[in-house]
Amino acid sequence: MSQTEFPAGATRFVALLCALAVAAALVPGAAAAVPLATDQAPSATAAGTGQIAEQTVGSDVVVGPDETVSDLEVVSGDVVVHGTVEGDVEAAAGSVRITGEVTDDVEAAAGSVTVEGRVGGTVEAAAGSVEVGPDGVVDGDVEAAAGTVTVAGTVDGDVTGSDTVRLEEGATVRGDVAYGETLDRAEGATVAGTVTHDESLQLDGLQWGITLDDLDNLDDLEILPSPLVTLVTGLAALVVGALLLVVFPRFSGEMVETVTDQPGRSAAAGLATMIAVPVVLLAVAITVVGLPLAFAGGAVFALATWLALVYGEFLVGSRVLAAAGREDRWAALVVGVVGIELLAQVPLFGELLTFAVVLLGLGTGALTIAARRRGGDDGSSETPPPDPAPGAV
Repeated sequence: MSQTEFPAGATRFVALLCALAVAAALVPGAAAAVPLATDQAPSATAAGTGQIAEQTVGSDVVVGPDETVSDLEVVSGDVVVHGTVEGDVEAAAGSVRITGEVTDDVEAAAGSVTVEGRVGGTVEAAAGSVEVGPDGVVDGDVEAAAGTVTVAGTVDGDVTGSDTVRLEEGATVRGDVAYGETLDRAEGATVAGTVTHDESLQLDGLQWGITLDDLDNLDDLEILPSPLVTLVTGLAALVVGALLLVVFPRFSGEMVETVTDQPGRSAAAGLATMIAVPVVLLAVAITVVGLPLAFAGGAVFALATWLALVYGEFLVGSRVLAAAGREDRWAALVVGVVGIELLAQVPLFGELLTFAVVLLGLGTGALTIAARRRGGDDGSSETPPPDPAPGAV
């Protein structure tokens, strides 16, 4: 592969990063698979031969030496495969360690992949690292974005790293090697194809059109006094929250039911979404081709996060009123928004509280959407709940 031909391979690089759209399953898909965190142990171990849960959130998955399972999708957890996975392994915000065999691809976002056994497909990692140990074998390509690729074993395809590629003594690469910044090659390493330094793979300030010096201009900005900011944001939350209750009354009611029945699961789903979506957006943005999509996705996610805060405040208000034996969605909105906005002014505690409320709103919304999809309701016809008595949630 020549210097002029490799950027065409960068298109495939973008494709593999987009393949990490495990995030598409995260917002309601993975959320639907979140185990009840308050009722289950923190790790899930595959038992017997057959299929374990296809998706887990917040749990570690271990496949024992004599076990065979199907595709694995893990969010905010680790995967250890001592046995056999017949299919793909996908992990977001976790790590993957293969000492047994994975028949197809391995994909990890914001984590690490260590291959000490065999992978029948391609190994891909975004914002992480990939290591193929001395006894490791990868039948396809090995690619890492914003991380390090270390090869001490055998790779039948290409090796691509946006940052650093290390080829240790005894490493065998039967395809090409491309690196964005640094190549560390031992004398005993064998590469059958070409070795290319491609700076376009790097994630640096020039790609973003922004440098650290540009941040100095932030000192010239005039910031509104904190009490005024609190008042403005509080009023905005009340207005937007009221619109959400009017336009989506049934959905809002379903969210209250969800958070009442599954508070731990809602928080876990929110955490999984909050971690994985930005990671995937960063992975997509690693090349110039993906920047517009990443910026658009970032803007949408920022809006969704703020709406999650508003919904979270409403849910907190609903729980407070429920504890007092009262159900009134409008009062719940006022109590939640005013209470959270005031408590948010407490140093450190306020920031942690706001973050927790965002996770609650984000996760509850994801679980509610997932429940609607399972029930065949896409939410296209939002109608008020039956017998909408005044003040009923």
